[in-house]
Amino acid sequence: MEIWPTSIVVPPGYRIGLSIRGRDYRYPDAPPLKVPGLWYDMTGVGPFVHDDPIDRPPAIFGAEVSVHFVKGKEPYVLLPIIPER
Repeated sequence: MEIWPTSIVVPPGYRIGLSIRGRDYRYPDAPPLKVPGLWYDMTGVGPFVHDDPIDRPPAIFGAEVSVHFVKGKEPYVLLPIIPER
């Protein structure tokens, strides 16, 4: 699974949510965003369409993927806490 790096500041008391899906997210009732100069419409994932045949060859990335969880080895996301100066 791919999680792109970002730089957001989450204020104290707020939460971060992470959804694992089998496809790119699409806003269900929103029309696609048309951006001049792009050959595709954005539907929820911004400019990341994940379909470049060189970067994502179908022979490797075109199969079904399963995520397995083992008791005692649950998946996690490690997030840094950067202290104020």
